[in-house]
Amino acid sequence: MCAKLSDFGLAKTEMLNIYEDMTIYLQQFVAQLQQLPQMGDLLNSRVQEQLLSCQNRIKAICPMLQRKHMKVAFFGRTSNGKSAVINAMLHERILPSAMGHTTSCFCQVEASERGEAAHVMIEHSEGQKLSIDSLRDLASAHSSQALSAHRLLHVRWPSSSCHLLGHDVVLLDTPGVDVTAQLDECIDRHCLNADVFVLVLNAESTMSRVERQFFEAVAQQLSRPNLFILNNRWDVAATLEPHMEQLVRAQHTQRCLQLLIEELGIYSNVELARRRIFHVSALETLRLRQHAKRGEAEKFRIPGASQRYEEFLRFEREFASCITQSALSTKFEQHCAGAAEMLLMLQELLQELSAGLAQLGEEKTLAQAALSERFECWEVQIMQRQQELDVQLEQLSEETTRLGSQLLHEQIVRLPAVVQEFRLPFQPQLQLPHELANYKRLLGVHLEQQLLGQVETQLWPVLQQKVSELQLASELPWQLYSPANCQLLMSDFQVDLQFRFSWGMAAIVQRIRGKLGAEEHSLKLPALEGWLLDTNGSMASLVLLSGVLARSISWRLLLVLGGMLGSFYVYELISWTQPAQERSFKAQYTRHLQRRLRESVAQTAAGLGQQVRQHLTHSRRQLSAETEQSRSELTEELHSLKTQLETLANCQMNLKQLQLEAVALQQRVTAFQKRYMPHNQRKSM
Repeated sequence: MCAKLSDFGLAKTEMLNIYEDMTIYLQQFVAQLQQLPQMGDLLNSRVQEQLLSCQNRIKAICPMLQRKHMKVAFFGRTSNGKSAVINAMLHERILPSAMGHTTSCFCQVEASERGEAAHVMIEHSEGQKLSIDSLRDLASAHSSQALSAHRLLHVRWPSSSCHLLGHDVVLLDTPGVDVTAQLDECIDRHCLNADVFVLVLNAESTMSRVERQFFEAVAQQLSRPNLFILNNRWDVAATLEPHMEQLVRAQHTQRCLQLLIEELGIYSNVELARRRIFHVSALETLRLRQHAKRGEAEKFRIPGASQRYEEFLRFEREFASCITQSALSTKFEQHCAGAAEMLLMLQELLQELSAGLAQLGEEKTLAQAALSERFECWEVQIMQRQQELDVQLEQLSEETTRLGSQLLHEQIVRLPAVVQEFRLPFQPQLQLPHELANYKRLLGVHLEQQLLGQVETQLWPVLQQKVSELQLASELPWQLYSPANCQLLMSDFQVDLQFRFSWGMAAIVQRIRGKLGAEEHSLKLPALEGWLLDTNGSMASLVLLSGVLARSISWRLLLVLGGMLGSFYVYELISWTQPAQERSFKAQYTRHLQRRLRESVAQTAAGLGQQVRQHLTHSRRQLSAETEQSRSELTEELHSLKTQLETLANCQMNLKQLQLEAVALQQRVTAFQKRYMPHNQRKSM
């Protein structure tokens, strides 16, 4: 019996392990889905509802599996020995049993928790545990404290004292069907979840109409219930003659077969129905087992006791096999089918997600390839652009230097006219040093505005057009700094506003020096030049020249020449007015400035080119910084795509692992069906 009953415990543990593993599997499944990138289209409300439904189902089933047990209900009229049969099966006198109506309420005998003492609990008593001794008062109809016929009393008994209870078997003792008026209520409350029914008859009487009506009601609500019929107290037949006992046995058997086959329609096979009918003596079996428990030898003093005991053992074997098969079918078939259904749904969902991930991976791979190709082309273009810019910047700098030099030469040619445009009055008092310095400063400012400013004005549009052709996000400043400074260039200028006779010796010497060169003349006449250049020296030189000529030509001719020269001298002296002095000053200023400007043209033009180079180099650096930022963004985008592809690959691997685990769980469910429900599997096949 234990080997058969143990299948239920093993099946219960295995099914519970399957559902607990499914709980862990579903948690991993949900956690993996939460890590899937950009799967919003696949993880729609339908998928979420399916996952939530699975979680709720598993959450509800696991506690149900932990509470699963095999339940057998004993029915019959009062005083038929239902409690005695239960005590005999438990090898212990647990339930009150006596003559007449004894059991007052429903008594459910079940295993207590490990390490928990025997006790009783009244249904709906909020878990209040009562002493096992109170069972005699609460469940006995002979007691004034007896519970009513519709109450349920839980009898918790240690499984170590009863092997039957250790295999999750629950035995339900009932009041007599003749005292239970509300049959439908009784069936709904206590019978619908029973795996096996045992009808206990009294061998000294025939089956009553009430007993037949009760099981007809059970058969209407339960399709083909598992029913055993025990003809109890068969030890009374030992007093009959052997042939009379056989006749009575045949009569009882025929009536039971009629109930099982014809009236209830539970069995269609006569032989199978016969295997559900037994003739036993519960009290006799209990006494024999108690003797064996105390170590006393079994003594079958009453005739036929050995056969009745063997038949009780056969009942227990058939009962164990039947209740195990029934419980496995009724308790686990639905959960097994539910597990298979959920695993199939999860596998279909995994396939759908795998296909979505594969498609997303292809899209990301194509995007990565396109971005890599675009990045490589962009790198080549940027390198070419930088090289072109370097060449163009160098060319533009050289062009600026060339244009600046050309414009400066043009302005040097225009210098005399621009100087003449300076209209500040030239007063005689300007010959004073500080007044003359102020006049030179104002003239220098005028020339810088008209000449050098003109250079910048003409140069800027040309340069700006060329810069715009470079396609740089930059413009040249409106005013370029010119290193040419008239005040600085004219710092060594010394003006000479003394009257000089154009035919005097100083003028003649200057003309000769202009012809021969100032350097050669200064070497030949160093002392004489200073004397001749002086005004008084000029007059003395004329007297000296006149004496020399008087000895060479006639005095009349000399007089005429002297008169003419004197007239010229007087004319020039009279003409040495303020405007003449201004023209002399401007002429000297112009000659000196032109010479200094020609000396600084190359430096000034190079300075303009250097300014353009520096400004465009700064813009080039800004462009390089923007390029580097774009490169960093593209690199980051490529890295992001690479990371996403790696994540997708990991997710694919995890989904494959989940699929393998789902297949393993499905194989465990199939193995469970083959082992514990082969009959149902053959029917499904």
